[in-house]
Amino acid sequence: MSENVLDFREFEIPRQYGFGTKLFFLYFLNVADWFCTQVLIDSGYFHEANPLMAWIMQYPIVGFFVKCILPLALSILIWLFFKAFNLEQNKLTNFLIYGGVVIYSVVILIHVVNFIMLYTV
Repeated sequence: MSENVLDFREFEIPRQYGFGTKLFFLYFLNVADWFCTQVLIDSGYFHEANPLMAWIMQYPIVGFFVKCILPLALSILIWLFFKAFNLEQNKLTNFLIYGGVVIYSVVILIHVVNFIMLYTV
């Protein structure tokens, strides 16, 4: 009879990632984009498609600040704001974060293709 008893742990809800974890992952993809872009630009075979970022990326310290330090500070401020006011994740915040993850994932995929083209030719 004990074999017929259901174990409700088998039906646990999949773990939801916290807001801070999602922000960190988005930030990580941003830094990966900056790093890959910088390496491809330094190869001499590629250039930045965005004219404003092309100007910024000419100056490595400014590019690092704009693509790494500033987004980190903004991510921390957003996370602290959510914690201070006990705000919950909602559909809009998840849509924005997941939208950013999708966009950055496509950009990283383009970088991977560019790396393959760079190192196989």
